[in-house]
Amino acid sequence: MKRIIYYALALCFSLSQAQVSTESAYKVIYEADKDGNQLSGDLETLIALVQSGNPIRVGWEMELQNPTDESTYVLEHWSDAGFISIHQGHVFAQIPSIYGQGSSAVQPEFNQDPSMFLVNNKPHGWVAIVGTTGVLRQKMLRDERTVTYMKEAGMTDEQIEEQLLKMETSHFKTKWAVAVK
Repeated sequence: MKRIIYYALALCFSLSQAQVSTESAYKVIYEADKDGNQLSGDLETLIALVQSGNPIRVGWEMELQNPTDESTYVLEHWSDAGFISIHQGHVFAQIPSIYGQGSSAVQPEFNQDPSMFLVNNKPHGWVAIVGTTGVLRQKMLRDERTVTYMKEAGMTDEQIEEQLLKMETSHFKTKWAVAVK
């Protein structure tokens, strides 16, 4: 009987200590607008944390236009910062390769809004470098469905090539987070 009481008390104590935390293991320490202007935090602190070897996550926000009704929406992405560089007082993070993905808002045939879809079944279809400057430079595998979609929209081969090249460099609001202990 004493064992049962002991285990019951131990279980109650354990459950009282196991609180669900809404705190993240990461804390946003720096934000910049799409032009690289500081919105919050301190860039020097971010640089010092990078130089100390802290795990960093980077997020970026895209304001996109829904082609069906011309409304705008924000799509936000987060990733672990892979290879990190500090150059001329800014931090640049290489985003590890992923399968390319898209939003249902830009592909009307995916009528389950909101949803995300894989562009193709090829791993390593998209990579990028994002900086505190607000610039994101990306490379992606050429997806024939996207090219077909552009052709159906009336674009010539030359216009498609120009658009794909233009898509390689974008400007986004960025958020930089560090693991907290």
